[in-house]
Amino acid sequence: MFALIVRARKDAKALQYISGRNYGGFLRVESLGGGRRAEEVLRNLEEILERPYVPILLLGEKEKELMEGLIPVLEESGKPFYARLLRTKQVRNMRVDELYSHIEEIKARFRLGIEWDGTYALNPENPFGIELNPDYDIYLALGDGFRGAMRSLLGVELGENSLVLRKTMNQEVYFSGPNKVAEVSKKLGAPTEVLWRCPCVEDVPLEGLIEANRPYIEAFAGASKAFLESFRDYDIVVPWSGGKDSTAALILAKEAFDEVTAVYVRMEYEMPETEEYIETLAKKLGVNLVRVDVPMPIDKYGMPTHSNRWCTRKKVEALYSVVSEFERPILLVGNRDGESARRRLKPPVVERRTPFGPILEVMPIKFWSGFMVQLFILMRGFELHPLYYEGFYRLGCTVCPSLAEWEVELLKKRGVKALPG
Repeated sequence: MFALIVRARKDAKALQYISGRNYGGFLRVESLGGGRRAEEVLRNLEEILERPYVPILLLGEKEKELMEGLIPVLEESGKPFYARLLRTKQVRNMRVDELYSHIEEIKARFRLGIEWDGTYALNPENPFGIELNPDYDIYLALGDGFRGAMRSLLGVELGENSLVLRKTMNQEVYFSGPNKVAEVSKKLGAPTEVLWRCPCVEDVPLEGLIEANRPYIEAFAGASKAFLESFRDYDIVVPWSGGKDSTAALILAKEAFDEVTAVYVRMEYEMPETEEYIETLAKKLGVNLVRVDVPMPIDKYGMPTHSNRWCTRKKVEALYSVVSEFERPILLVGNRDGESARRRLKPPVVERRTPFGPILEVMPIKFWSGFMVQLFILMRGFELHPLYYEGFYRLGCTVCPSLAEWEVELLKKRGVKALPG
């Protein structure tokens, strides 16, 4: 999905090692052929830019003049890109772990970097100054319900379509227009706490947001679909919860492949409106939908906990029961770097052991932010799950041990108990 571009083959060799070690070989590495002047490598760069991957140019201090000659070419391509001069003379002189840290930080820039010019626009240079961290995410507080919940439950005023920086431990910073308006802790197992607030609200129209980010998100969608081309000979199965990430993965799969099967494992304590959302959107997308209903005998196993998530085991077993019927299946999942450090450290393709043999799990939106996922779905003419418009960041079950107090309160507003009644 990303193309790491370096000057010489020896530089490429260092990056290929990192791609294999940390990314399963699924970060492309491109060499400009070894030339030291822009005119010597221009044709190679243009050929690389014709491919659908998102370019990252890495050069050493010794190659500063070369970079200055290549930046205009990258700008003219119209693609999102990022270029960095490293502190060593050449890329291959840098320690492997330090080089890996640069790649992780640059990947985060593509997800999190923002500029403000009357709307929020993705920009890896990050002129807006969002705090960058590989384990952070950004998303949009969409809908009047979200704003109303922030006001009624926390006394925080938000403008229309506020930007949210989600840090680790469920700590969130809210922006309305160019202004920081609040910071809120939604830590699991603790009361929701407003750390500070500022009454400086500004609306951001959704139509302008979508149009400002359309080329950027289309570039990432194109790169993700190119990545999926490697799996054309498989039976494509998408585990679909109705959440934004699995929905985006499903839309991409439908755009990339002729036939896609979505598997909806409906748990007994499902979030409200999920069933209706999935059935409606499945018809619009024209995908094969397989539904499996899974009971949750809490009287037998007890409430799910972080140390005993028997519910997840039952869900996975139900999914595998469907997948086992395919001759050559792969799973396209909506896992993303911004969800957790654990997911970030996984390569984009992993092999899972199942009762019927190994199966590949493929992550086409791994390098996207929640912001990108939301806008991608809206750009395709679909709505998000209704709960996202009321304040939810993620969806699970109403008895999930990962529910924060904030989500419990949102369910109460709907008259839904977060525990079995």
